[in-house]
Amino acid sequence: DVRVVYLTTAGEVFCAGADLSLMSDFAGDESGEISVYSTQQRVHEGRGGVRAIVAAMRACPAPVVVRVQGACLAGGFGLLLGSDVAIASDTATFGLPEVNLGLWPFMVSALLVRHMAPKAAMELMLTGRRFSADEAFNFGLVSRLVPHRDLDAHCESFVTDLAGRAPLALRAGKAAFWQLQDPTSANDLAAMETRLSLLCQTRDAAEGLAAFRDRRAPVWEGR
Repeated sequence: DVRVVYLTTAGEVFCAGADLSLMSDFAGDESGEISVYSTQQRVHEGRGGVRAIVAAMRACPAPVVVRVQGACLAGGFGLLLGSDVAIASDTATFGLPEVNLGLWPFMVSALLVRHMAPKAAMELMLTGRRFSADEAFNFGLVSRLVPHRDLDAHCESFVTDLAGRAPLALRAGKAAFWQLQDPTSANDLAAMETRLSLLCQTRDAAEGLAAFRDRRAPVWEGR
């Protein structure tokens, strides 16, 4: 009976990404391995939640629409890119700030390269800069850009209209579209998940997270 899945968030922030305090507790282990019994392994397995959410959004028969307001950062991009339609406030801000913490948006990159030109995507990941809703729309990351005051009404009108469309056609069309666009995304996300967990074990990752916590500039060692 479900015709549309509509994802929004409480408060002014759409999603600011992972819990950095949890990551900082376990960054900097240079063993080069992810032990089956280690805390790092449990944190690594926890990252599978992002992959599971994106996979569920893609596997969901009904269209998934997200409403984006405030900040959409880091892992929040996974929710944005995993959706079928993204409607954003014109005051929303976006960014992939992982490089500023000595990290890299591995998992998001597996989706990002399927949504925008490679060099534009690389520039966003290399610089970690914040960018505007206008840029996100021009990059093709969001479907519609709406004045903030009209966001709720616009989203409600859109999902109501979508729910009135032929459900079997929408479901068949969505499944076919993502089969053509994204045949290997699940495997790519799993591979990127492992890369992220290994990078988190470096000293630079520990320093980047500590600097963020202490509100100071990081000192990179390249180790």
